Amino acid sequence: MAEDKGKEEAVEKGEEVAIPIAVTPPEYRKLIERLKAMDEKVEFVMGELSQRQGEKIGFTIGILYGLFVGTLLYVLFIL
Repeated sequence: MAEDKGKEEAVEKGEEVAIPIAVTPPEYRKLIERLKAMDEKVEFVMGELSQRQGEKIGFTIGILYGLFVGTLLYVLFIL
């Protein structure tokens, strides 16, 4: 708390305040790269699965429309 008040007073006076800098170790960067690669693979697989599910749903809807139109044409020709 006392440090924060001192920093606020320094900013109000126009003095420069040192900003802490954190350096990331190389292991952290490697970990982030591996996580990004895994994330890309997961996104690709999820996209493929969604596409296959969409194809199945489209096939089912197409069959239903075909049966409906076929039944409608059958009834119209019988009359």
